[in-house]
Amino acid sequence: MTPAPVDHDERRARLTEVLLSVVAESGLEAASIRTIADRAGVSIGTVQHYFKSKDEMLRHAYQVVSDDIGRRADERANAAGSWKGAVREILLELLPLDARRTAALRVSIAFAHRAMFSPELGAKLRADLNELEEIFTTMLREAGVADPEREAMTLLALNSGLAEPLLFGEGDPQRVVEALDAHLDRLFS
Repeated sequence: MTPAPVDHDERRARLTEVLLSVVAESGLEAASIRTIADRAGVSIGTVQHYFKSKDEMLRHAYQVVSDDIGRRADERANAAGSWKGAVREILLELLPLDARRTAALRVSIAFAHRAMFSPELGAKLRADLNELEEIFTTMLREAGVADPEREAMTLLALNSGLAEPLLFGEGDPQRVVEALDAHLDRLFS
């Protein structure tokens, strides 16, 4: 009897889903190949077939999260009726305002921590952050905001600062959004 064919894309997606869950729940330290195999109900060899190392697993998970955030942010920004609204929608997508966005931010932070010690991961993170900053710079320039480069950098820093208390369960999402809106009102006035 011949074994059933394996859908490699589906299996890789399932392993990635398990990895994202482990990182979001317990951090990168808990995301070993053994843990992913156990949680997915497969052998260690199966996980190693798709991901040769922890860095490779994390890089893939980060890319999946990054692509998802980018797609959602694009959809939200494109539906906005103004530059201010588009910037706001992107920033809201980056804040941990629900379980999905919280998990995504935890994965991104785990990736950033690992990237500090891996030149390859660090290059990927820098490229992504530079791209996001350039997107904001372009939008702010189009909106006529003075010194769009400085303001783009400020928006990223502001969003990171607003996200932190939410990640630790101490922030009030409504107040965080109000603070973001107050800054955007000043920036786009």
